[in-house]
Amino acid sequence: MSEVAQPSVSRRAVFLVGGYERNDAAGFFRRIGREMERFCKCWSVEATLGVPVEAADASATTAVADYRGPDGVCRSEITFLSFDDIVKHDGARPFVSRLLAYLIAFFDYVVSGTMFRFFATNWRFALYFLYPLVMLGLFVWFGTITYRLVHWIELPGGPLLPGLAGLAVTYALGRSVGRRYFVFHLMDLWSFSREHLHCRRPVMDQRIEAWAALISQRMAQSAHDEVLLVGHSTGGALILDVAHQLADRLAAEGRPVAFQLVTVGSTSLKVALHPAASRARSRLEALASHPGIRWTEFQSLTDIINFYKCDPYARAGLAHQRSDAFPRQFQVRIRDMLERETYRRIKKNFFRVHYQFISANSRRYFYDFFMICCGTRPIDAVRGDRLSLSAEADKTAEATS
Repeated sequence: MSEVAQPSVSRRAVFLVGGYERNDAAGFFRRIGREMERFCKCWSVEATLGVPVEAADASATTAVADYRGPDGVCRSEITFLSFDDIVKHDGARPFVSRLLAYLIAFFDYVVSGTMFRFFATNWRFALYFLYPLVMLGLFVWFGTITYRLVHWIELPGGPLLPGLAGLAVTYALGRSVGRRYFVFHLMDLWSFSREHLHCRRPVMDQRIEAWAALISQRMAQSAHDEVLLVGHSTGGALILDVAHQLADRLAAEGRPVAFQLVTVGSTSLKVALHPAASRARSRLEALASHPGIRWTEFQSLTDIINFYKCDPYARAGLAHQRSDAFPRQFQVRIRDMLERETYRRIKKNFFRVHYQFISANSRRYFYDFFMICCGTRPIDAVRGDRLSLSAEADKTAEATS
């Protein structure tokens, strides 16, 4: 039985906002270059990544990916929209300031009822939300145990020596375990998320405006078969803001409001579920009013840092009158994307699993980040089935496997 012919993409523009991380554009494209080798091997295709070129404001860097396979050729301009400078600034603050900001954010999420909405929506993500506080509690607990043990020995100096010993253990655990397992980084993440949803991050708002202006300019300068606005992790929330600002710009200029939203491993509901996130919900509602904007979301049960089997639009308390799904939702199986040994090695590392959404597959699967961003198949053609390049290519792959 022959496959139904699908439209082909020969030129694409991809604009990606990643998660809340310190990785800059240079690091991102180094990783993409390495991952592209695995992508080529998996699909028996050719793909090369050009030299990244940084925009004038240093918040956007673009590299051209040239793809050639049995399904045709495609040139994709991949632009990484970075805010690592903001993340690094957050991490450079004095620890006491960071801790205070985190505790304020934590109790804000609790008192507002947002944490309980996390449990009602996806309890695995709720445990991820609790992770930094639990780890901080463990550090203090071990310090307290140390204090009591040293105090029990009754060394000279009264409570001073036990107190210093307890503080030393707490500090040592923080420097080793806390840094290695991203405890302090996740403290900053929740502080950032709270401040952004409360509209208290003017620098981030300015960055989003700049990104929207850049994308609008690129769309005006060149014709593309497909324009993808991709958000991963925290970027899944930020890309919705970018899309809203871009839609407003295009509409104000009388240009078609038409592009594709793609959210992968998204945590946008950590913003939209908060009662104070009225701006985020109003922007999301406005996006649905543009029929030319299509939205596709990919989720996974294995990844605890996303909302699995959750409609982010409906869960935000919104309803639309569109005839199409907004967003289209697909549940992906990480273990079907990777060779057995690779999956076995990474499955207990929830950060590595989370980043598989923007990493290369080692097995052919309908969700493949590189095929979506570089291949000839448009995102609208993804149907949750096995992605194939051509019937002939599939026969060859089966014969050699």
